Amino acid sequence: MVVSMNFLQYGINLTRANLAATIFSSNPLFVALAAAVLLNEPLNMRKVLSLGIGFAGVALIFQGGGHDGTISYQGLIFLVLAALTFGIYTVLGKKITIRVGSLTMNSLSFIFGSIILIPFLLFQRQPVFFININILPQMLYLSIFVTGLAYYTYFKGLALTDTGLGSMVFFVKPPLACFLAAIALGEELTLTLVLSTIIVLASIYMSQH
Repeated sequence: MVVSMNFLQYGINLTRANLAATIFSSNPLFVALAAAVLLNEPLNMRKVLSLGIGFAGVALIFQGGGHDGTISYQGLIFLVLAALTFGIYTVLGKKITIRVGSLTMNSLSFIFGSIILIPFLLFQRQPVFFININILPQMLYLSIFVTGLAYYTYFKGLALTDTGLGSMVFFVKPPLACFLAAIALGEELTLTLVLSTIIVLASIYMSQH
């Protein structure tokens, strides 16, 4: 978790947030492969095809975004590594969740992850604990909803379904983020986005039937 999230943040800093969401959402491809190796979950042709279609839908969002020549290849590598390591984390997390429960697994993961980060923060002369009133609402949201409830419900769902199928929800993130940005920030809702969303939803439907 420490490795994956740090790669993700480095990648976001070196590229664009929408591109980072697109690449990170490819982690179901790595989940499916890791689950086949570590959990012996079947990787049939329908699942492979649905994953391919879902990734094509996500890639279409990036293609429609254009290229401005400012994309860092180092950032792209960080984002791919983030997706890869999170895919492995998802598979290993499911194994632990089945044994001890989602709440315990996430608690141990984030507690030990925070402890591991402390030496790096000290080495870089960064504060280990701090309170900034200006960003307190954002930090509370990230802590309670994103890190807390989201990961708890994610692994709770994984314990009840196939790992590859459960990870398919990541394909919804890029189009959902674009829709929310259009509503909250007034960003343009393009035909490419609508088409990619249809493709993503079709791939998820296909994987379940």
